[in-house]
Amino acid sequence: MKRFLTLNVLLAYLTLAPPVSWSDPPLIAEPPLATQSTWNLANNGMLFVGYDTDQNGKIDFHTLRVVRTSYFSKHSLDVVKGHHPKHLIFTSNFTTTHYYYIALKQPLFYAKDLNEDGHWDYIYKDPNQDGVNGNEAFYDSPSGMGTASSMSSGQEVASANKGRNP
Repeated sequence: MKRFLTLNVLLAYLTLAPPVSWSDPPLIAEPPLATQSTWNLANNGMLFVGYDTDQNGKIDFHTLRVVRTSYFSKHSLDVVKGHHPKHLIFTSNFTTTHYYYIALKQPLFYAKDLNEDGHWDYIYKDPNQDGVNGNEAFYDSPSGMGTASSMSSGQEVASANKGRNP
């Protein structure tokens, strides 16, 4: 009877209070775009936006979006927005022209830099590009901070996407 009770208590503890290292950090929704700290193009042509969510001057959250098209234009931002109402528009201004990047509204990837060292610790993929709603999956841990359980699920996601461009 004593063993049974001890086993039940141990089982309840392991079930109700798993160690933090067994789970990925929760994914937050993208902050308002107006609060972005920076944006730039990645080498793969995706547009990434950086946010400082804890307001300490260090970027700790990133989103990566697919760029649908990009081009030079003398048109104003309002005119270009009228041509692409379902997309986000980022622009680089030059003397007489503008360079526009037309990106999807919702990110394909979300990245977290938990220790704010400039290296992404967790990357999540949103295959439906429908915002943070629970269907995002762990994708990678470039810094190696990912847990064993998250690494295996990330490998499953990566092998399911094998042959596709991220």
